[in-house]
Amino acid sequence: MRRGTKFASVRWMNQPAYAMEDDGARPISGGLLAFGRLLTVVLLLAVSPLTLFMFGWQYFDTGGSPLEKFHPATLLAVALLALLATNQARNPISGLIALMQRNQGLIPYFVAIGFMIAYTAVILKQPVTIFIETFAGAALMFLLFQDLDEKAGRTLARIIHLVMFANAMLAFYEVFNGFHLTPLVVNGEVLAEEPRATALLGHPLANAILAGAYVVMLALGGGRDLPVALRPIVFVVALASLVPFGGRAATGAALLSLVFLVVKRLWDITRGASFEPRSVIAGLVIGPLAAIALVAADEMGAFDTLTNRLFDDEGSAGTRIEMFELFKYLTPYDWVFGPDPASLMTWVRLHGLEYGIESFIVAFVLNFGLLCAVVFFPPLALFFLTLARAGRPGSGLAVVYFLAVSLTSISLSSKSPTLSIFVMLLVILLRPPQLEGAVSGET
Repeated sequence: MRRGTKFASVRWMNQPAYAMEDDGARPISGGLLAFGRLLTVVLLLAVSPLTLFMFGWQYFDTGGSPLEKFHPATLLAVALLALLATNQARNPISGLIALMQRNQGLIPYFVAIGFMIAYTAVILKQPVTIFIETFAGAALMFLLFQDLDEKAGRTLARIIHLVMFANAMLAFYEVFNGFHLTPLVVNGEVLAEEPRATALLGHPLANAILAGAYVVMLALGGGRDLPVALRPIVFVVALASLVPFGGRAATGAALLSLVFLVVKRLWDITRGASFEPRSVIAGLVIGPLAAIALVAADEMGAFDTLTNRLFDDEGSAGTRIEMFELFKYLTPYDWVFGPDPASLMTWVRLHGLEYGIESFIVAFVLNFGLLCAVVFFPPLALFFLTLARAGRPGSGLAVVYFLAVSLTSISLSSKSPTLSIFVMLLVILLRPPQLEGAVSGET
């Protein structure tokens, strides 16, 4: 670098990006980056894969442009990170290196994703988009939304609250009126008689796991950007929205998480921890509101979707048992390196599991073998640990909730933006309090 070059003192990806100049520093694309982040949030929450399918975007099927295999929010995140890297050092490669130096915990995760892409393409000769869209996409969201300043974080958080509230209201409308904003499509088949809501987030299980994660985050302080009077209402509506999505595991895990938080808080108080009177008042308000909402919902039949799933799971429990039968076909080579994809598909159809293997770990081992599981799972666990540490205290509970529900459903076993949305919610809603100097722009 030649003598006299200066850099602006800003926090990377927190304040507007600056470029190098001999005469000082000038802001570049600050407004564009802010708008891009906002658009990414809206696209993730309001444009589901089912919506893309409905409008002819070849997200699931073969054919079409290679770009159509990815969610528009993923593509936008790539462009924004490229812009951020370019602004950081003029040279995008140098900018990316600087970015990864600040996030060294993600390097093993990206290396594992690269290994899985190469292994899947070269050895198994299968599509690799699940590792780009589902797993790499989540890391992109982490990099894009980390270190937001308080003003930007508050704006994006309020957009999230608005869209999640609209998603809940739409879910109630769908259940009460037998209407679906987007039809539920599984393996190219439209499930016309599906009673569960699809709303904005698409698949009922995706709605359930993300609505449950949102509830847990609200209980952890994720609603702090809302006016105090609105927080109880938003929490009750979010909790009630789990019913029309019919996610038993998501609902049960969310309720257990809330019970854990209440018990832990009471235990801390008995041991001398301080508490705010506002918390007691909020509890006194939320309790009756929740009770009234539950009674009203039951009278209107809102619980029919969930109770029907409890007593008639349409073979879901049987599917979780039947999927273990697939292992009896595996040879020692298949166990280690993964079976032939065509043979695996034959076994899946033989056992009637075309709609998916409802366990991420089981599906991963069956598709890719134990070797890939040993390579991929530790970096994936490190990524979730990074997420838990990136948020405010207690964020680990939201991560544990997401993982627990993921282990009982298709979730991470298929290509979807679900993990990206979860990461985006956590990084924005549970962002840690800013230091006084950082908020004011000082270094």
